Amino acid sequence: MKSFKLGWALAPLALFGCGGPVPADMFLTMSVSTQDVAVVTSINGKEDEFLSGDSGSMSGSRPINRLVREGENEAVFVVTPVAADDAAPALLATLEISIKGEIVDTLQPGARTIFSRELSEEEAAAITAGETVTITERFTVDGAALKEMKQGG
Repeated sequence: MKSFKLGWALAPLALFGCGGPVPADMFLTMSVSTQDVAVVTSINGKEDEFLSGDSGSMSGSRPINRLVREGENEAVFVVTPVAADDAAPALLATLEISIKGEIVDTLQPGARTIFSRELSEEEAAAITAGETVTITERFTVDGAALKEMKQGG
């Protein structure tokens, strides 16, 4: 049996998750912004360091195409307090569909939002009291619907 290595010329194709449910030049973009909290973000059980932060205030956004699968998916946000007497805990987690070339605003959900989640008053109060809050958002990826959307259908 012969084996071969993926050459450097083909490597960029692997980065785009060829064969996945999201069409080329289309992105499922996750944005996470926090204030006075730390957050650990996981997509389908895989922790994402870029969308996590422990400094108390952060904002990050990136495509998660390679982390999703056709059908049911899950994003989990574990939110913990940071040491501050006058803390005003806040979290905004948004998943939206974007097309290559579009600018994604990490602080405002866009027109093609799959979900957008902020802390409830109860969750913010629990964090202020020193508790950890876990938020789970479930979403479905339908590759055929995304292709149709991309084609303008």
